[in-house]
Amino acid sequence: GANLGQFEIKDYHIDEPRHENGQVVEQFRYVISVFDTGRFVIPPFPVAVAVSDTGRPIVVQSEAIPIYVKSVLNSPDAELKDIKPPLVPPVDYWRWALLIGTALLVLGLAVLGWYVYRRRKQGQPLFRKEVIRPAHEIALEALQALRQSDLLAQQAYKAFFTRLSEIMREYLENRFFVPALEATTDEIVEAVAGLELEEEHCQRLEQVLRLCDLVKFARYQPEPTEIEGALAMTETFVQGTRLEFQPVEVIHPETGEGEPTPPASENPGQQFPAAGAEGEQPSRSPDKQTRPGGQKRKK
Repeated sequence: GANLGQFEIKDYHIDEPRHENGQVVEQFRYVISVFDTGRFVIPPFPVAVAVSDTGRPIVVQSEAIPIYVKSVLNSPDAELKDIKPPLVPPVDYWRWALLIGTALLVLGLAVLGWYVYRRRKQGQPLFRKEVIRPAHEIALEALQALRQSDLLAQQAYKAFFTRLSEIMREYLENRFFVPALEATTDEIVEAVAGLELEEEHCQRLEQVLRLCDLVKFARYQPEPTEIEGALAMTETFVQGTRLEFQPVEVIHPETGEGEPTPPASENPGQQFPAAGAEGEQPSRSPDKQTRPGGQKRKK
C-alpha cells in the first residue's frame, strides 16, 4: 500500500547480498503500477552506507529514474469499456435433482415408518390380504341380489336384463378369462365354442344373452316365465361350469393312515395340496379326468 512517488508499490523482493569486486551488493525489486499515461519519475532513493574507515554511516541517494507510460489501446480515440456485470453462475440441475430426490426419499421413509407404527399399534398386519373369491360364488351372490331387487316390481326390464347380462359376462371373464364385457353376443358365443363345454351349457348361455339383447335393444317385454327361465338358466350355467377340485388323500407321517379331504365345492376357500407332493396321493381314478362342465374324458 506504500507509494514510490506517483507509483503504487504492489509488491517487492530483496535479493540476498552478494560480493562483487570487493563490494557488497544488495538488490531491491519492486512491482509498481500507475493509472495514467505520460512521463513519470521514480524519485531518488536514500540508502544508508557504513564507511569502513570511520565506521560512521552516511546517507547516499540514487538518481531519479524517468519512466514513460504508454496506453495499450490501439486507437487514441478508443474509450475504456464499462465494467462487466457480476457473473451469474449456471444452474446446477443435477444438484437440485439430487436434493429433491433426497427430500422425497426421506419423506417416503417417514410416511412408511408412520404407516408401520400405526399398523403395529393397532395390532394389524402391515399388508392387507386380499381374498380371491371363486368366480361362481361372485356370480351366484350377484344373481341372488338381482332376484331380491325391486327392478321387476317397477317393470324396469331393461335395467334388470342389463344387470343379468353383466353377471353372465363377468362370470365368463373371471372363470374362463374370456373378454366378454366389451364383446358382442356373437363374439362371446364364438369364443365359448372353443372351451369344449357341454352343448347344453353353450345353448343356455346363448339363450340368456340373446334374450338380454332383445330386452335391452329391441324393447322386448318378457313374460314372467321367460324371466324366471333366464335366471334359472344362468344359475344352471354357473353351477355346471364352476371350477372344482378333486379331493386328495393326505398321509399322516405318524400313523401312516390316509384321510381324504373334502372337495373344494364343500369347503370354499380351503386350499388342497398339489398332487404329486411328498406324502400326498391324488384319489381320483387314473383312467378318468374331470373337464369343465362336468364332462369326463377317457384316456
